[in-house]
Amino acid sequence: MFALETGQLNGTQWRVTISGNTELLLNLKMNGGRFALTSRKGSTQDILGGKYLMARMSGKVNPTTIQVIGTYHVDNDTVILTGKYSSLTSKQTFAGKIFDRQLEAVMSNNVMKGRIHDTGEALADYAAIATEALQVTELNLYNPLLLESKAWKAFRKKVADLAGRVKDDYEFEKAFNFQVSGLPFSHYGISIPIPEQPMSPTPLTTTLKAPSKFAIKQVNDQTVVFTVKTFSASADEIMPYIDTLKMLNPGNLIIDLRNNGGGTIASALPLVSYLVNDTLYGGIFLTRKYFSTHDNLPNTSDYQHFPLFSEASFPLIIEGIHKHNGLCLVVYPDADHYKGRVYILANSKTASTCEPIVYGLKYNKRATIVGERTAGAMLNGERFELPGKFNLWMPTADYYTVDGKKLDKIGVEPDFPVQSELALDTTLELLK
Repeated sequence: MFALETGQLNGTQWRVTISGNTELLLNLKMNGGRFALTSRKGSTQDILGGKYLMARMSGKVNPTTIQVIGTYHVDNDTVILTGKYSSLTSKQTFAGKIFDRQLEAVMSNNVMKGRIHDTGEALADYAAIATEALQVTELNLYNPLLLESKAWKAFRKKVADLAGRVKDDYEFEKAFNFQVSGLPFSHYGISIPIPEQPMSPTPLTTTLKAPSKFAIKQVNDQTVVFTVKTFSASADEIMPYIDTLKMLNPGNLIIDLRNNGGGTIASALPLVSYLVNDTLYGGIFLTRKYFSTHDNLPNTSDYQHFPLFSEASFPLIIEGIHKHNGLCLVVYPDADHYKGRVYILANSKTASTCEPIVYGLKYNKRATIVGERTAGAMLNGERFELPGKFNLWMPTADYYTVDGKKLDKIGVEPDFPVQSELALDTTLELLK
């Protein structure tokens, strides 16, 4: 079998898939029982640019974006690989096999499958994909004036340059997204959607159970903690938990939004509706239609002239954003709304959909915020399909609070600032 000829395997190039649909181009080196499976030499430096040297000296990155290092041995007609996988964003264990010019491997929370690739050419026309992403952005970004900024022009030039050098999906995604931090807006980047159905199981693959999005814990007779890990959920998913809270009806309710990166309005509005005891005006989304015809922001007294939006529906809010100059968010209290004390735990990763909730409840003195300043990543994001398998996520509406404050790139300050890991204990102390 081919797998026995390890000398023939040494120096081969492999086209492999991880995360269901992301393709990598990796080089295999084998010698004396040890192997290295790595991406293009210099790929990390291309992506990080001037930040590479410091990151490399601190041991945070490798010279290649993907690196698998370990040992191998031959078992009959199969090469068994054991090692450690590292990328720009994760480190995982790696256990795999090579048989008949094919590779299969299991990592800590991923799988890898592929075969020998006989050409060193890029796996897609990444320059064309980058051009399309930039054009879509320029047609749909909420404020066209941002396209005249130095930051956007520098980003555009850098992405076009990198797209001509990258060789695989992972390199392209990281090259594009690493440059985003310098832009004057959040909610921007490219990704490859993970298929809903997992890869077909093999003796080396496993299916991991998705973690729960919500959890309720009763601390004592008077206090309950409701952990919301994400708002990427439907109203039907969160309502059973709200019904449980209604049944428990504690005197103190702690909403844990730490590390919650946001989601959609569908699951957020039912929660806010349960928490508020009066109509809450949640600020305003301003769209490209507005910024294309206005030079200045509206006064808060003008918000009343914009259409009100109160539906727990992401598709409907997207429809409104494309139809109107702006939308004024409003939340009406649930008929059986909560009447006790509300505390919200927040940190630097409490983002997007969470932030108007944190700000609105704080502003209306309905909740006490404990922890860290929120992420400052609050715009309306929308997905656009790019050529091939990539999606572009970009902001199509700006957001301002009920009193005219911008949260994007700023965030919300807590009432009681403490380190994230101390937020719950601090809140429990406040309740004594």
